Amino acid sequence: MSLSTKTTPKIKAVIFDLDGTLLDTESLSCRSVIDAFELTNAPLKPAIRSQLKQDGDLLPWELKQRILGLRGSEWVPITLGYAQEKWDWVGHENGLDWRDGWQSRRKNKDTQESETRKRIINTFIEAWERRLGSLCEQVVACPGALELVRALSEHGDLPLAVATSSRSEGVRKKRIKHEEMFQFFEHVVTGDDKNVRNGKPAPDIFLEAARRLNVHPSECIVFEDSLQGAIAGKAAGCVTIAVPDKRMEKEAFIDHSDHVIPSMWHFEGKKWGIDVDMSNHSIDN
Repeated sequence: MSLSTKTTPKIKAVIFDLDGTLLDTESLSCRSVIDAFELTNAPLKPAIRSQLKQDGDLLPWELKQRILGLRGSEWVPITLGYAQEKWDWVGHENGLDWRDGWQSRRKNKDTQESETRKRIINTFIEAWERRLGSLCEQVVACPGALELVRALSEHGDLPLAVATSSRSEGVRKKRIKHEEMFQFFEHVVTGDDKNVRNGKPAPDIFLEAARRLNVHPSECIVFEDSLQGAIAGKAAGCVTIAVPDKRMEKEAFIDHSDHVIPSMWHFEGKKWGIDVDMSNHSIDN
């Protein structure tokens, strides 16, 4: 589905999001988020935990779609607020309110409360990362991801990079069994990189990736699975191709992407002057 009739720019580099775009970490990430409540000594109620287990240890889609593509410092407060509102989660002993609008309802807008919130967020992120790291052996590549990366690398003049909201330590663990893919990337820019001041949907991470590739952002293609990531790609001035989660409404990407495809197997590069047609690489697409 093409979403743009503008003049097609010449593409000189390609940037990929990681989670849900190259590696199918989303189900494992959901499980790790759920387990992080217990790992931080603030468990969910047994009935809620039991229901989530019955649902395959997946986060409810209304929550998942809100946090896709965000950095931990941003998605953790949303998740805690959702747990308070929807799951009657009591939370930590300090009883902080994380529901929507908590910033304006803070009882004490002082340094002490801010530091307490920061500590809770960081502790939750670290627990989530530890749990996800323990599950990394189960991470598989998204359909067609390795094949597309390899095909683009064989094009000869298209440097490739990864731009992910995940922190560097998390990426290190996720890529352990996927070096066959990662060998093709010249740069991997992570969410905790010192040059990435603001997370998606801000354009910072894609601007930094383009800078390292020494290519103007308008001459880069960005592959993204999340709406926040697609917004960031467009804000950076990149050509943005969305490969959304199957549960995501494709119409949500109309104003934030140049093209939407069901999977990497459906990428056709001719439109951007790239001699890569994934339909030629597999009959099972």
